[in-house]
Amino acid sequence: MTTLTIKVPGEAKDRLSAFVKELGGEIVSEPSKKSKLLKEIKQGLKEVKKIREGKSDGYTMADLFDE
Repeated sequence: MTTLTIKVPGEAKDRLSAFVKELGGEIVSEPSKKSKLLKEIKQGLKEVKKIREGKSDGYTMADLFDE
C-alpha cells in the first residue's frame, strides 16, 4: 500500500475520506503540533503527581539542565 501526504481544503476532507475508504484505503493523520504539545504537558503533569505522591524521585536542577 502506498502512503500519501496531501493538503486539501476543509470542505473537501469528508468527501475525500469517503472516497479513500471506498477504494479500500485508510486515513492516517499525523498529530498536530498542538495535540503533540498537549500530550507532552499531560505526561509532565502525571510525572509531577507521581513525585508529589512519593512514587517517583524528583529532579534536581542539574538533571533538568543536563538534558
